[in-house]
Amino acid sequence: MRTTPAPAVDITTIVPELAAWRRTTVRLHPRPGRPRPADSHIGGPLLAVAGAVRPTCAEHPMEHDGQLVPRPMESVAQFFRRDVPEIPYPADCDLLQVHWCPNDHCIEYPDSEYGGPAVSLAWLDSTGAADESADNPFSRVDPYEESYTVRPCRLSPERVVEFPYVEELPGELMTRLVAADRERGLRYQYALSVARGWKIGGWASWHATDKRNLTCPDCDGAVELLLKADSSEWDGASDRWWPLEDRDALDRAYEPTGADVGRAGELRVFVCRDDVRHQPVLDIQ
Repeated sequence: MRTTPAPAVDITTIVPELAAWRRTTVRLHPRPGRPRPADSHIGGPLLAVAGAVRPTCAEHPMEHDGQLVPRPMESVAQFFRRDVPEIPYPADCDLLQVHWCPNDHCIEYPDSEYGGPAVSLAWLDSTGAADESADNPFSRVDPYEESYTVRPCRLSPERVVEFPYVEELPGELMTRLVAADRERGLRYQYALSVARGWKIGGWASWHATDKRNLTCPDCDGAVELLLKADSSEWDGASDRWWPLEDRDALDRAYEPTGADVGRAGELRVFVCRDDVRHQPVLDIQ
């Protein structure tokens, strides 16, 4: 288990209206290990599910047997409903498998432009699946970005309360919070709002840009944060997100997955609130 330290102050006692903005996120706490195909994990072998096909990327083809073929994407993570029920699985699915192409892609959205790995989500039913790996016979074939290689990690999911990044709040409430933060030295952004590290759900931070108004590419509907892939588990601005059990394990816990996205940043995957099978929306901060 991993334990996030309690906040130094209950922000709702200072700004009571923030209680309505409270959300629970699932900090995944990946740590290097040898996960099994039947485990929820980051990196490592995926469960082989009948009918599931490993996604490929035609934009970055590779040579195989003297021919250019679409590049199979790298496995990034898989999550079972039993371990992370907070994920909005379709009714007929209990498994989410995440892949990405380990090359930079440029994707334009109405309100933003994305540059990073192309991400594919597979919503699956694990019933009757074999407890074996869905191997990638072309894995780690040049060219690929080394920083997008994900080290196999086991997970220790922990539920933590978050509050939104200040730009998510209505104007008057944001003004009051900023004033209270300045007067009391609360360090709201770094210690009280959005958790660092790999996580499921919760709030998204907009520290590198102004808040972006993201919408579903397929239906123009609202989207919500599904997954955050982070380059590190905490940062030097606050030790709030540094788990208590890892205080003597900096070398193993700070950058456990080995993935570096957006120059030590974080890749966020948003999904449509009406249909998670629609195209995901990607953003890097």
